[in-house]
Amino acid sequence: MTLEILPDKGFKLNSEFFYWSDERKSVRQKLKTHYKEDDRVIEMSQFFDGDTNHNIDQKRDIYEDTNGMKNYFFLSFDKDNKLCDLEVHWGIKILIDNIEMEFGKDIDIYLNHLKLKGYDFKEIEQGNYLFEKLKITIADSESTGGEGNGLSYFYFGQNIKHLIEY
Repeated sequence: MTLEILPDKGFKLNSEFFYWSDERKSVRQKLKTHYKEDDRVIEMSQFFDGDTNHNIDQKRDIYEDTNGMKNYFFLSFDKDNKLCDLEVHWGIKILIDNIEMEFGKDIDIYLNHLKLKGYDFKEIEQGNYLFEKLKITIADSESTGGEGNGLSYFYFGQNIKHLIEY
C-alpha cells in the first residue's frame, strides 16, 4: 500500500484521492474496508483550572490490516466530520515529492532527501521532526518507545498550528 502526499490538498491511497474536508461517510465508502470508530472527549480541564474549553473532541477512525496487508493508521475528522489529518504507525509506504519512505528504514535518509528537495525541518522533540511547509511530522522508533533510528510514525494534517511553537 502506498500513500502519496498531496500538500495542502490531501492524499492518495490505493489510487483513491482523499481531500481535506471530505465527509467522513465518503471517506469510509472510498476505503471499502473495516474500521473502528474512536470518538471521545479527552479531558484537559485538570490542567487549566477546570476550564473545559481546553478539552479535545477527538473523532477518528482506526484502520488495521487494510486490504489484507499489515498496516495501522488513523484518519481524524473535525467537529463537522470533515477529514482533517492522518497518522500512520506502520505498514504503508509514503510518497512525498518522489521520495518513497518505508517504516523501519533509517529516518536520517529521509530527512536528508527531503532537505535536498528544499523542505526544511526542525526537531520538535528528540527523534520527532516537523516539516512545516509539508504539514507533516515523522518520528523514529526510539522517540515512540522502541529502539533505533527507523521511521516509526508519520503524521500529515490540514492544519498544524498545534505543532508550531509561537
